[in-house]
Amino acid sequence: MAVNESYRSGGTAQLGVPARRAESTPGNVRRMGEVAASVRQDAITPEYFIAHFYEYLPRYIAGGAPTADTRDTYELAIRLFLHWCMEQGLHPLNDVHDYQIRVYMEEMRTRGYSAATLMIKGAAIRAFYKVAERLSFIAENPCADLQLRNPQHLDEDYKYLTVDQIKEICEGLAADKNALRRLRNLLIVYLMGVEGLRVVEVMRLSDEDIDWQRGRIEIRGKGHAGIIYPCEETFQLLKAYIETRGAIPPEKRLTPTIISCSPNNRNGRITRVGIRYVINKALTDAGLKQPGYACHLFRHSCGTNLYQETKDLRVVQETLRQRSPKVTAKYAHVHDRMENRVTRGITPGVSVEAVQGESTAATRENK
Repeated sequence: MAVNESYRSGGTAQLGVPARRAESTPGNVRRMGEVAASVRQDAITPEYFIAHFYEYLPRYIAGGAPTADTRDTYELAIRLFLHWCMEQGLHPLNDVHDYQIRVYMEEMRTRGYSAATLMIKGAAIRAFYKVAERLSFIAENPCADLQLRNPQHLDEDYKYLTVDQIKEICEGLAADKNALRRLRNLLIVYLMGVEGLRVVEVMRLSDEDIDWQRGRIEIRGKGHAGIIYPCEETFQLLKAYIETRGAIPPEKRLTPTIISCSPNNRNGRITRVGIRYVINKALTDAGLKQPGYACHLFRHSCGTNLYQETKDLRVVQETLRQRSPKVTAKYAHVHDRMENRVTRGITPGVSVEAVQGESTAATRENK
């Protein structure tokens, strides 16, 4: 196989970033996740690996069974990194070491990427080099000492909406004169703010997932499937929405529940961008839009409000389908801090009203 000049050590940057997976991809180029015809490791060349890394990556991440979202996220991060290598004239396997990795991550940081995004990018690049190391293309992983930490947020950064604020948002959405859009947007808010669904779970919801007899919904979401048991109000809204929407053709054997109202994708499954638009507009129209207020705010609101209502962390964990109780515990921690106000027991006992009254009297005398 010809050597890709764009990755030669010290070479001039040329077009050479691996082609994106698409329906138009030639048949001899296997897609990420498909089993390669040959199992002979020695048949894989370094240049072929760089250009077709997506054939091998899935076997080394998420226990060999990554979700489509994980594959796509890792693939995009690696493609961007390979493009950067090409721009710098660096061969990804020969010229990239610990120092170059740190330079790249620093550049990403200066571009304004969040700590969470940087963690994902770093994990993807580390996985790329893990595969290269296992295939004996490099002696050691240049990302071995790269520290990837999930950003910890202070309680002061913790944001959520109260039940009254969510009600205010719903009242604004209920004023929409378009019946389909009105019911759809209300349903999105209920699914996220009352039932605790993620954006991707709302997007993937299909009519076939709804069990009307048992009053439950199968969730196709982040990492693994789950079952939720929505309240009666959510189910009534879901029923009214589907009756207004009517029958629509299935997509890949599944009928999208939440559809787009856009002329460019009418009756097609709503996208994540579409859901974010609905939520951002609803927050803005209600006068509640602030930095950091976005779709995931509604899931946090569900957890916080549910704990305030039940005082039961187990209920919150089951509703949000969270594996770790440590993640769920933050809702109780924030609630307890707001309720207890522990410093009230160590105040000097100054009467603000008395002090304010003395201050007002002194001001009058000075006049």
